[in-house]
Amino acid sequence: MQQNGWNNTVTSRDEQRRQKRLAVLTTGARLFNKHGFDRTTLDDIAGELNVSKRTLYYYVKSKEEILFQCNQLGIEFFSDILVRCADKKLPVLERIGIFLRGYADLMSDDLGACLILSRNIPMLEPNRSVLREGQRSLDKVLRDLIAEGIDDGKIVPGDPKLTTAAIFGAFNWIPHWNTSERQVPHRDIAEHYIQLFVDGLRRPETR
Repeated sequence: MQQNGWNNTVTSRDEQRRQKRLAVLTTGARLFNKHGFDRTTLDDIAGELNVSKRTLYYYVKSKEEILFQCNQLGIEFFSDILVRCADKKLPVLERIGIFLRGYADLMSDDLGACLILSRNIPMLEPNRSVLREGQRSLDKVLRDLIAEGIDDGKIVPGDPKLTTAAIFGAFNWIPHWNTSERQVPHRDIAEHYIQLFVDGLRRPETR
């Protein structure tokens, strides 16, 4: 299926393999999000790509590997946002806004939504530990930004851990409820949430 990137023309064999493997992952993520991991089979993914299940084994070893790699890619795609969040030349509240907009953009993609919707799916080691560490690293970045803002006097005093949990709770629930045919654009939801949270975090004298 060309829309999945399977038959796209590329000049390099390595690039062709990379694109086909990415097509397997993105198709798997979309079906996992739509039907659930347990109810999606390798046959379903192969059927979406118009290839045989045997062909899939050239790119992935199992359904769990697809899920693991989808989650890994979702975290990797966020790396540029983390670099921007580390730029202390920017005000901390602006960096929190950058983080939250990037996180909302991540969830608007099938790979990013898969990262959220598959959080409670059990995996074997070492995959489980790798993904938990990646998820913890995102949590730590936001928690550290909030703690920095409190120390700088830009954010109202509070427990950064609880504040981070509240923010992620709101954002992580978006893929669960925003699934109707008339979906609210993720960027609109993000801007609304950012206004609520950033304005709520800001100390009154800095508003």
